[in-house]
Amino acid sequence: MKDKPLFGLKPRDHQTIIEILGKYPEIQEVKLFGSRAKGNFKPGSDIDLSITTDFDDDNLALKLSVDFEESSLPYNVDLVFYRSISNQAVKEHIDRVGVLIFSKNSPVY
Repeated sequence: MKDKPLFGLKPRDHQTIIEILGKYPEIQEVKLFGSRAKGNFKPGSDIDLSITTDFDDDNLALKLSVDFEESSLPYNVDLVFYRSISNQAVKEHIDRVGVLIFSKNSPVY
């Protein structure tokens, strides 16, 4: 029996995301948002992730970007740091439809 995809992702792709995020202790939580969180994604839709940390870290953004780019994921991964979002509509969208997929303090998925 096949595993049910999570947000249109195969279990191995989801696991890759969690493994990458888990490498960085400064990450407090990560929410999936956009079309995958809303359920109206299409094949090949990107993965939108909102990263929450205690402080802004450009170096972390670069490391995550490289990790996702070099991973086996067949999708583009768009990262935003929640604390740095200046567009209130984007923050409200994440607050409204964002799905917690990673938490430093407890496993989510």
